[in-house]
Amino acid sequence: MTRVAVTVDLDWACEPAIEETLDFLQGRGIPVTVFATHRSRRVEASIGEIEVGLHPYFAADSSHGPTTEEVVRRVLDLPHNLAAFRCHRFAASNETNEAMAKAGMRVCSNVCTDLEALPPFVERSGLLEVPISLEDGSYLLRKHPLEYHDRLHAAFTAAGTRVLVLHPMHFAVNTPHFGYMKEIKRSFSREAWNDMTRQTLNGVRWRGRGIRDFIEELLSRNFETCTLGQIAQQRTSLA
Repeated sequence: MTRVAVTVDLDWACEPAIEETLDFLQGRGIPVTVFATHRSRRVEASIGEIEVGLHPYFAADSSHGPTTEEVVRRVLDLPHNLAAFRCHRFAASNETNEAMAKAGMRVCSNVCTDLEALPPFVERSGLLEVPISLEDGSYLLRKHPLEYHDRLHAAFTAAGTRVLVLHPMHFAVNTPHFGYMKEIKRSFSREAWNDMTRQTLNGVRWRGRGIRDFIEELLSRNFETCTLGQIAQQRTSLA
């Protein structure tokens, strides 16, 4: 049997986009694991109902800070209830994994495949790595069809667990191709991106078929769903 864990990387998304994404998932009874980059009223209001891990960005230009130590310190201050993290842009290293493990994290999810299914494994720092089967951004980057197709069917009907990554901005904008979102990002400052109003968000929304339509169709296939924390717990108990 196939199980699907839906995870959401906030990526500094505006509040209306976060609300749309969580409203959709929770409205359909789909359990959610959020990886937080910043404070969100909607996420914090739901923290008793959803898993919340951390989404640090380890880079010189990061708003979390220019050093590994500062990034760790900054993200640990974000409200969370799951000792798990996923690095923004999957920008993890031995140094960052060891720092996050030392800070109390137990699970990471930084290996992103192209529709492949890899089982969880313990990496060199002792963290349990839970690999990803489909991320919306990389799916668009690879120019896969925005309709249900044979390779996707094979990937999501084989036995095992699949981790799906959504980004609220991709979901709310209904991104049709990778370049579309890149152009939108170029037209906003970091502050304007995070503070975008619902009206502005509606103005950049794609009206044709896009990644939201694809995700809605994929999740309508009534997979058994779970959380990333439940995958980690099962793997730990089996070990």
